[in-house]
This record gives sequence, C-alpha cells and structure tokens, in this order.
Amino acid sequence: MTPRHAVTPDEHKQAVFAATHLSHLLVTRHNIPATAHDLPSGVVVSVFYGLVAHVAHVTHVDAVIWWAVPDMTGTRRRPLTTYAHTTEIAADRLAEHYHQLRSVPLADMLASRRITYIAAALLEETEVRRAAAPI
Repeated sequence: MTPRHAVTPDEHKQAVFAATHLSHLLVTRHNIPATAHDLPSGVVVSVFYGLVAHVAHVTHVDAVIWWAVPDMTGTRRRPLTTYAHTTEIAADRLAEHYHQLRSVPLADMLASRRITYIAAALLEETEVRRAAAPI
C-alpha cells in the first residue's frame, strides 16, 4: 500500500482558495447558493443534497475538482463521478448537474435511494425549500 500524499500548508491554502472561488462562481454566475467547507477530510463545496465537489489537488497551473452526480433516472448502478481542472469549468458543469437535480423532487430521490439517506436527516419541515445542503 502506498502512503497517502501529505498536504502541505501551502497546498491546503490553495485548495481553500479554489473552493471559495468555486463557491463564489456558483453564486455570482449561476445564482446557485453554494458554500465552501474546510473539513478534516478535505476541502469541499456543498452545492445540493447529494452534490458535493471535492477540491483534491491544486497547483499553480490547475486544480482537480471532482464530484459524484446522483443517478436521477435510476439506470446506473452507482453515481457518475466526474471532474474538472479549473474552477470556471467546474462551476459551469456543477450548475448543469444542479439544475438537473432540481428538476426531480427531493423526496422522490430519497425514496428511490438515488441520493444518500444521510441527507434526509438534514431536511427540515419548513415552507422554504433549501437549495444548498449543509455539511
């Protein structure tokens, strides 16, 4: 087993900056409420229930931002994992996935197990529909 790459403080700072920039792009360009989180397991951007972008590696040239798209049709056996190398491209592609996910009622996706059940604990009985999923 190969040892996992230890993230340097500079790499971590770049990942936090990329996540914040991605969140900002989603809000300003696409009107999607997204939040960046610096977690012990890594830096992520929460976009919607079941749609969380992970900032895996950032250099001065590019970044690797990946996410798993829940199967909205029920035809795949697992979520589609995809990635982008820039925050701009990631924001555009995440916006497409976000709008596709919003077209399916959240209760239907939970009932059919297309998104993880753990997200159900985050739902509240309110009149207002949440857009971004808290981590």
